Amino acid sequence: MDKSLDNKEYFQTQPALEQGTSTEYHELARKYSSVRYETCTRLLLTTPDSKMQSLGEMCTWLPLPGAIPQFADRWVDPALSFAVGWNSWYYCVITLCAEIAAVSVVIQYWEGAQGVNVAVWITILIVLVACINLFAVSVYGEVEFYFAGIKVVAIVGLILLAFLIDVGATGQGRIGFRYWKCPGAMKEYVATGDFGRFLGFFSTLVNAAFSFGGIETVAVAGGEAKNPRRNIPKAVRRVFWRILFFYVLGALAVGVLVPHNDEKLLSAQANGSKGAAASPWVIAITHAKIKVLPSIINAVILSSASSAANAMTFNGSRYLFALSKNGQAPKIFQKCNKSGTAYYCHLFAFIPLMLCQQQRSLHVVPEPRYTVITLHLVLYLPHLRQVSQRSQGPGHR
Repeated sequence: MDKSLDNKEYFQTQPALEQGTSTEYHELARKYSSVRYETCTRLLLTTPDSKMQSLGEMCTWLPLPGAIPQFADRWVDPALSFAVGWNSWYYCVITLCAEIAAVSVVIQYWEGAQGVNVAVWITILIVLVACINLFAVSVYGEVEFYFAGIKVVAIVGLILLAFLIDVGATGQGRIGFRYWKCPGAMKEYVATGDFGRFLGFFSTLVNAAFSFGGIETVAVAGGEAKNPRRNIPKAVRRVFWRILFFYVLGALAVGVLVPHNDEKLLSAQANGSKGAAASPWVIAITHAKIKVLPSIINAVILSSASSAANAMTFNGSRYLFALSKNGQAPKIFQKCNKSGTAYYCHLFAFIPLMLCQQQRSLHVVPEPRYTVITLHLVLYLPHLRQVSQRSQGPGHR
């Protein structure tokens, strides 16, 4: 593996708002309640932060490509390494399929793209992602740097716009927190009353946890970063603030502007609207009678889904490389080209793309939601064992 990720590129390998799945945020905001999603995201914020602190400490001490399966093998047990490594790889490739399928749907928001067979868009993205990841890791880092720049500018602009709409600066009157009173902040789900609100909260909690999948890219890429002892701690410390600002504040902003019983929101859900047409951000902007922005937001969603597909390919190939180093995958996956890229790992990650279909979300394959929640929990074990061994001496097992 090639250690060519410089500071600028490495700090942008942890996507904010788009990892997990980029379309998940918009789907949950439509199906449940943006306010509830914001509450669940806030509740879960401490989990990824503590997870990243654990991974950051291990990666700073021992930066390895793929990292997580190798940490489990070194400090816990080869069986845990096998389970964590292959489940992480499975999560990455299934999410990759979902993101590529999502791109083919999101792009149909524009009328000019609706007459093109979805297989064309899927093929184009597969080729682009494959080419980016087959070059040196610095190429991947550079691409993610620009993707991240687009998303940061977009979400900052949307949050500022949400504030202006909320206080009535667009001429449509002040909104304030009126929708938290009528129809209310919590939407009933499956059942009615308090029990229905609890089921809605719990369902959103599971989906919100899934959206945090992928933040461990910092640890996965740590073995290929320049000066990891300096850069990994910096990147880890930024995770908390990125989630707090981009995820929590973004969900709060859209939850204030759009009630869960909004006619356009319900219509978009019932009609299976594509891309920005189903986004609560676009609905809020439409109510404020602002034009042009919906197409810009759709372009941002498109870039986010493409970035997530790119990141999942990167992560999946590194997990497979680490498994091969541990003797838990064929040795052929250790072969690298002159750029330091394990090309067989990348090619193997694209085999499950046969599962790509024209689907709007990952609900067609729900298992990764629970896979990523389990992985969130088991990743603490290697850190606990590492701390135990360091405190009791190198001879302790």
